[in-house]
Amino acid sequence: MPDFVDVSNAADNPAQGGSHAFRFHGTGREYFPIWIVNLLLTIVTLGIYSPWAKVRSQRYFHEATELAGARFGYHARPLSILIGRIIVLVLFVPYAILAKIQSPYALVYVPVLLVAGPWIIVKALRFRLRVTSYRGVRFSFSHEPGVMAGAYINFLGLPILGGLTLGLLYPYVLHQQYRWIADNSRYGAMPLRMAPAVGRFYLLSLILVAAILLFGGGIAAIIFSIAQAAKTTGDLSSAHYATFLLIPVVYAALFLVALLVTLWLAKTVVQRLSLADVTLSASWQLGPVLWLYVSNGLLLVFTLGFAYPWVRCRTARYVLEHLTVHAPTGLDSFVAGAQSETGAFGDQAAAFFDIDVGIGF
Repeated sequence: MPDFVDVSNAADNPAQGGSHAFRFHGTGREYFPIWIVNLLLTIVTLGIYSPWAKVRSQRYFHEATELAGARFGYHARPLSILIGRIIVLVLFVPYAILAKIQSPYALVYVPVLLVAGPWIIVKALRFRLRVTSYRGVRFSFSHEPGVMAGAYINFLGLPILGGLTLGLLYPYVLHQQYRWIADNSRYGAMPLRMAPAVGRFYLLSLILVAAILLFGGGIAAIIFSIAQAAKTTGDLSSAHYATFLLIPVVYAALFLVALLVTLWLAKTVVQRLSLADVTLSASWQLGPVLWLYVSNGLLLVFTLGFAYPWVRCRTARYVLEHLTVHAPTGLDSFVAGAQSETGAFGDQAAAFFDIDVGIGF
């Protein structure tokens, strides 16, 4: 699917078949009061307010996101998030304390954490999707009997197998994790699907591994040349000191390659997703994304972090407004199809006790 798509003819007419660009209406000026109040109340309450802070923030960003004239909704209850974080604390704090004091009993917690991990992932996915809606229809994550078994296969079994193959299987593992999440997600009762892309995952992994090896070789060569000069002459000239300046250049090159691979990976996943005949395309480019990283970093440094609301809104705007939805038969008919089958499925999903374990707000 092409990176650049003309969305001018169908931007705000969901009944018309064509392409629809996301729009983000949030601004740093609007979000700053929400963020600063959330931060202060979270500090004052020693973190207890953070679930309420997260709900306020997520609701703002969801309701600021528009597709074909309609905004997204966020319906989470802070108590569910609080319960999720308490579960995480109960599971991880004892392990962290025992590991800190180097107690052998920390090893007892490793199997517990391994077993709990996939369960937490499923519960969190169910929560996060169920509390998100578009045009009155909720997203959801499958409650079919085999889903939990799939979580243990993809997030426990396959990673262990990847380790046993010395990492050769890791691109496949990552691909299967993405595909499992996509294939078990729903909009209403309409299933999301991800087309296979194993070869692409391996190609991107090879590029990243090659860059890391070149990076390591470059650093080793620089250090070796300087060490040899010091050993043979006993004197380091300004030329040898200048060689140290190449180290930041090598780091910068590795960062660029890693950023490019991350970008390609995100586009690979997004552009292989489909809901019935509705598909997505992304036009994220390395130059604008690199500028976003650099400028956001400088804003945070020079404002001592107070520019965070602007940074977050700038990032959301770029990511969303370079995403396009392609609906050949129009979004109206698509949403109507998803909505007509939602009733019993939505009630079933709501009956389950799902949690969110995210920490940010």
